[in-house]
Amino acid sequence: MKKILLLGSLAIAGAALGILFGVYQLDSKNSGPADPVLVQAQLSGIHLPDVDRKIRNGEEWLGKIVIVNHWATWCPPCLDEIPMLIEYQNLMAKEGVQVLGIAHDQLESTLRFGDQIGINYPSLIAVTDGNKLLKDHGNTNAGALPFTAIFNKDGDLVRTALGKLTYVELDRLIQPLL
Repeated sequence: MKKILLLGSLAIAGAALGILFGVYQLDSKNSGPADPVLVQAQLSGIHLPDVDRKIRNGEEWLGKIVIVNHWATWCPPCLDEIPMLIEYQNLMAKEGVQVLGIAHDQLESTLRFGDQIGINYPSLIAVTDGNKLLKDHGNTNAGALPFTAIFNKDGDLVRTALGKLTYVELDRLIQPLL
């Protein structure tokens, strides 16, 4: 019984944190060009397992504009954003745009959610060192999610956004890079 109460409390706390972090919206303070002095992240710096437990390297996507979406199943704004990312991937793949999800979560819950909603882009898992990766990608807000890092065709981090993006907001960030 104590174990069930503890797990329930952790789930509620996780949901509350997701809601708290999700109140951030795209604005001039949390979206825009990555500061090249502070953030020099490269797509090649991503080395994580995917949901099939295969180690993936960011270099796989060099030559494409890559939208790295950091998310978690316990983050309601993240879950709300994913259908838009699925649609964006469908429409923009032919333009050389690749969505890449990085779940800051457990493999089982990530896989279950991805199968349920039909994620059509690679899903990587950041079980350890997730906050370091977020910081490397320019998220200085204590690991707040959802967080999006956009890499140009050369694999350089060029834009970031904290909070749930709409299709129009994401497209406004991507179009200048095409």
